[in-house]
Amino acid sequence: MRGLLVVNAFLNTKQTEDTYDLLLAGAKRAGIQMELVTNAQFFTDAGDGHVESDIPGFYEMAYDFILFWNKDVFLGRALERMGYRLYNSADAIEACDNKAVTFERLEGVCRTPRTIKVPMTFNNVGYDDLSFEEYLGNRLGYPYVIKECLGSYGGQVYLANDSESARRILKDIEGRDCLAQEFISSSSGRDIRAYVVGRRVVAAMERVNDNDFRSNIANGGRAVAHRVTKEQEEMAVLATEKLGLDFAGVDLLIGEGGEPILCEVNSNAQFRGLLNATGIDITDELFAYISSGLNTCKY
Repeated sequence: MRGLLVVNAFLNTKQTEDTYDLLLAGAKRAGIQMELVTNAQFFTDAGDGHVESDIPGFYEMAYDFILFWNKDVFLGRALERMGYRLYNSADAIEACDNKAVTFERLEGVCRTPRTIKVPMTFNNVGYDDLSFEEYLGNRLGYPYVIKECLGSYGGQVYLANDSESARRILKDIEGRDCLAQEFISSSSGRDIRAYVVGRRVVAAMERVNDNDFRSNIANGGRAVAHRVTKEQEEMAVLATEKLGLDFAGVDLLIGEGGEPILCEVNSNAQFRGLLNATGIDITDELFAYISSGLNTCKY
């Protein structure tokens, strides 16, 4: 079995390179020949959808699947039209990449914090009238969270303690699509990351940050292994299924009664922190799932 691991050519950090190494090592253990390539090795003609690439065997469909560890969904859809099976699909990645679309797709499916889409503006226009913030404050109460629709590692998430700070944040990020969201105080600096492969949680960790309302390890949080409750697993798997994902890192907040509240879903979640906390390498489950699906399709 052969596969392509397609990553972003311009995202070169120690963390991402470590993830790629873990994926390649996991593929090797599974007996899969995996080749690392970047999205800059493909050129898609928007007129006819034809994809140009100099990767040997690409046109001959010599690869059984593509592990699309990338958010270049235009390219992903073009590869799917060629007949390649992507893990995850371009549509599922796109739904996770934009947090507003994630919540739109999950309307009525999972319990979430009360969330309001902030009115859109344009980069060259901005907000010359922030009176709408009064509605957000009245509806959500203070503090509330302002979250950019496109963002990773908690870097585009802000806590508005009052109307003045909320308006300052909105002015600072004007032109970027964002959400306003109820602050779940019982989960401040604490959440559960459940990693789903197929239709089950294969590993989970609790993340805690004593110095920030965001629990992300990238922001100084620490992690310990966590055994998911039945309710937590059901929510994580349901969200993954409804978004059409093969695998995902699902972040769950903790309500006042301990009940799970969906925070967000990550289509290409980093998992080194999960490995360190739990000792579980999710790549073994991931490639077993991929191999099982492809073998089933051949009969």
